[in-house]
Amino acid sequence: MTSHVKESDVATASLTTGTIDKVEITTFTVDIMDFARNYKSNVIGGSMVYTPGAVYTRPVLMVRIFTSDGIVGEYANFATTGTVDQAIVAAKVAVGNRWHERELIWRTARRAGRPANSYGLSFVDNALWDLAGKAYNASLSQLLGGFRETIPAYASCHNGDRLDNLPNKEAVVDFFLGLKDKGWKGFKMHSWHEGNKWEEAENVAYMREKLGERAELMLDPACVFDSISDAIFVGRACEEAGFRWFEDPLRPLGVGIHQHKALREALNIPILQTEHVTGPEAKADFLLAGGTDILRADAHYDLGVTGCLKTIRFAESLGISVEMHGPSPVHRHLVAAMQSTTMYECANVSPAMDDPSPEIYTCGYSDNVNSIGKDGTLTVPNRPGIGVEYDAELIKRNHQATEVITAG
Repeated sequence: MTSHVKESDVATASLTTGTIDKVEITTFTVDIMDFARNYKSNVIGGSMVYTPGAVYTRPVLMVRIFTSDGIVGEYANFATTGTVDQAIVAAKVAVGNRWHERELIWRTARRAGRPANSYGLSFVDNALWDLAGKAYNASLSQLLGGFRETIPAYASCHNGDRLDNLPNKEAVVDFFLGLKDKGWKGFKMHSWHEGNKWEEAENVAYMREKLGERAELMLDPACVFDSISDAIFVGRACEEAGFRWFEDPLRPLGVGIHQHKALREALNIPILQTEHVTGPEAKADFLLAGGTDILRADAHYDLGVTGCLKTIRFAESLGISVEMHGPSPVHRHLVAAMQSTTMYECANVSPAMDDPSPEIYTCGYSDNVNSIGKDGTLTVPNRPGIGVEYDAELIKRNHQATEVITAG
């Protein structure tokens, strides 16, 4: 008896049987003009700050995954210390598995990378989702059930400095007013490194006065306050000014549940934490123990799209919002697919920096402040996978190293 197989069945079969043959882990660099990390000041503590005339060479990691059925998934972005070695471990786990087995690869690579949180797995997982989108000819947000083609966004300046970039409250507001004229409707200040509660509280009130009652305003001191009393003082200023949230005020890192629960109980404004609390389980514990009202997630720190989805779905079941941390095409897709309306963060912009993302694309994707729509939204990439194309010539020119992992 002859068996008749539909073409669609053949296509489906091929999609579910391809294996990962090879993973390339490539590092290259991009130069950031007029910025550097300042390790000489114990107040600034190694943060990237405006430094006229300096050139800060930042490392970028690209992961490319090749399959037996000829599909290639890829992802690149800035990489933190240790990410490359962790990506190599995750790649060794991935090769030989079928490319759609993201959950298996994710859980195995987490165990293989212990005791560290595997930032490198984040890049491998993002590349696997890019691969899946290309295989199914669907964008990442379509794979996730997304229903937004544009997303609301806010401009988030980096910490203020004393070098005529963002030296005082007047300069901060002037910068934000210029962005408001371009179409931005949300603004977040990252404070000054000194953590002077009086200056911070005055800035909060000034932002509301000058930017108007309809502007969405947020404050993220980036862990500059030494005492919970100072954090409460500034938090009350945010409360009085009707800020959208108060985020990560306490030194040194924003990971203690008890102190943030006390902060939350003292204020009548949503607290946003867990930027530095990595992984879905730790974020769930932080929330359930009362340490925050809103969760942060990041596809570079929190184990890729898969890890972020676990946090997002958990939070949604409790009616809690998840705000994505910083710019990335992956984050645009995740915001587009969430139940609640959250805002995309275009982080670390200033008069001296109009594009905070690595400028590594040839497809027109950009997080430049000038890319905002007049309605205060940014577009979500709509091509298959993550939907971006990388600058091969730039990568070749600034290439540092490539490690190839195969199943052999």
